[in-house]
Amino acid sequence: MSIIPRDGHPFTGWHMLGVVFLFFGTIISVNIAMAYWAVSTFPGLNAHNSYVASQNYNLLLKDAAAQEKRGWQGRLTVDDGRPMLTLRDREGSAIHGLDVAVLAGRPSNASTDRELTLAPVPNGYRADQALERGRWLVEIEARRNNELLWRQTKSITVE
Repeated sequence: MSIIPRDGHPFTGWHMLGVVFLFFGTIISVNIAMAYWAVSTFPGLNAHNSYVASQNYNLLLKDAAAQEKRGWQGRLTVDDGRPMLTLRDREGSAIHGLDVAVLAGRPSNASTDRELTLAPVPNGYRADQALERGRWLVEIEARRNNELLWRQTKSITVE
């Protein structure tokens, strides 16, 4: 049984099959395109070799305990697009004489990751390069004589 419209062109099962394929084909095509773009712009990796990262986990715990014992407090601000770090000891005195580096990256895209060096300024440490507007995830490491003394990971927004 087929429905015959007034103009004499019947809507057959082949037409219905075409409609179903177009409908689901569109949905599947959009899903494949979105999945491709999601995977190609963000690798989803924090470590390239998870086994090596797991072997270093105890070292990370040891460093975190030593940092906690030191009692240092860090304050990260953004001045004119440049990250600025102020480190203070337990008594509130400014800490100077450190080599401070920052790994900054967008939370959604690893292709914009960059390393910044924070140079000493009178009230802390300031990056020599500005970050573009938007949200950044920064990992700050402060070292003296190549020994890690302080580390922090923080999300910042550059206006």
